[in-house]
Amino acid sequence: MKKVFLLNPLTQISNRGHAHFLRDYSGPELPNSMIYPPLDLAYTAALLRKNNILVTLLDASTLHISNSEVIKIIDKGKPDFVGIPSAWLSIHSDLDLAKNLKNKLPSVKIIFSGPNVTVEPDIALSTGYVDYVALGEPEKPFLDIVNGVMNENIAYRSDGKSIVTKRTLLQDLDTFPFPARDLLPNERYRAPYVRKNPFTSISTSRGCPYSKCIFCPTNIWYMNQVRYRSVENVIQEIDEIINKFKIYSIIFRDQSLTFEQGRLVRLCEEIIRKGYFISWRCFSGVKDVNKNLLSIMKKAGCYQISYGFESGSQEILDLSNKGITLAESMDASRLTREAGIEVSGSFMLGMWGDTEETIKKTIDFAVKLNLDYAEFILATPFPSTKFYEQCGFSEKKPLRLSRHWYNRSYNSNIFLDEDFLLKQLKNAYKRFYLRPRYIFNRLFSTASLKQLALQMQMAVSLLKELLIDTGQ
Repeated sequence: MKKVFLLNPLTQISNRGHAHFLRDYSGPELPNSMIYPPLDLAYTAALLRKNNILVTLLDASTLHISNSEVIKIIDKGKPDFVGIPSAWLSIHSDLDLAKNLKNKLPSVKIIFSGPNVTVEPDIALSTGYVDYVALGEPEKPFLDIVNGVMNENIAYRSDGKSIVTKRTLLQDLDTFPFPARDLLPNERYRAPYVRKNPFTSISTSRGCPYSKCIFCPTNIWYMNQVRYRSVENVIQEIDEIINKFKIYSIIFRDQSLTFEQGRLVRLCEEIIRKGYFISWRCFSGVKDVNKNLLSIMKKAGCYQISYGFESGSQEILDLSNKGITLAESMDASRLTREAGIEVSGSFMLGMWGDTEETIKKTIDFAVKLNLDYAEFILATPFPSTKFYEQCGFSEKKPLRLSRHWYNRSYNSNIFLDEDFLLKQLKNAYKRFYLRPRYIFNRLFSTASLKQLALQMQMAVSLLKELLIDTGQ
């Protein structure tokens, strides 16, 4: 029987110790207070097991197991294949791990996946330490590689050249077995905004219905397609999560769970009918909510919705092809609060056309929306995006990976360099989270002391990191 070792590695960063990443379509770094389950790896493990392949899954990132210890564990198990998902800023650590693993076990076949190597497989393959790259969604390519089928969604080297096969997507998501959560340390997954930890995550769909934003790399993974699981299939997974794993907190990872409103209403009705006592969080577009929908979501256990507001400047929203207005953002925030649901929002600083003035508008807008949580991100010119081309990266080449691989945005009047943007990022978090009124409201609205402790941990970690990054 073939043996596969799937690894979610703990990223080593020389000047900062370690870091945690979501190694899926998004590939972001996470604060140390947020520990997410590696859902793609759990799906991959389940599919491999279904096909009679012996699978080990080690979430070394969550368990804080170093790469050197991981190699010892792999050496004891002697697998035929090792799968390593990568993220945008974890690539150097991941390749170093592959090098050391290959030197220790030269016969093991190493498979990389992730948005970075999907865009440019040679980043991994050219090192000589990585044998295969799974392009996009990893489940089926991993299975095909193990079975020696090299027809699609795989890149590899042959006679000194890189072979990149065609990209396809599996259309019927209900055919996937549920993620192999029995292989995960489920009790360790937590986030400051979750009502009761631990939590797990679910994807009821794949792809983004709003796929035209110039900055978003989602389509590296999903190729401008959206696919949905049936409500019945999702309910079966929720039932397993509750009854088998005793987990009652869920984060839905869909790009916009609320886009197909009729489908979401049916899902909420089933949750209510079955009497599932769960609390859950989701992502939504600001256009996708209304009073009736929010009411049934609240009844079904929704306690928080995260919106991609992105900017407080209509000009920047238009330049980014976001397709929303400031008025729509304000309406979504107001309606959500009126429904008794918390509002979280994400914002980008340094988008195409941003100036000091428009960045100030964004920070002011975040404060004005009266959000429960806000996340500020420096806009990044990811390969395959229009933003990447606008920033002058018109040809494929190795990613410019550094601690902060952020853009230098140009417009007719101003040059926004990295130091300026980092200072604005720090200012945004200080202005939003250090307001006396905000601190007072959080102290008296937090569901538990454990949640408050996590929130404090996130705040301290974030401020400490910002102070280090800006050299202050």
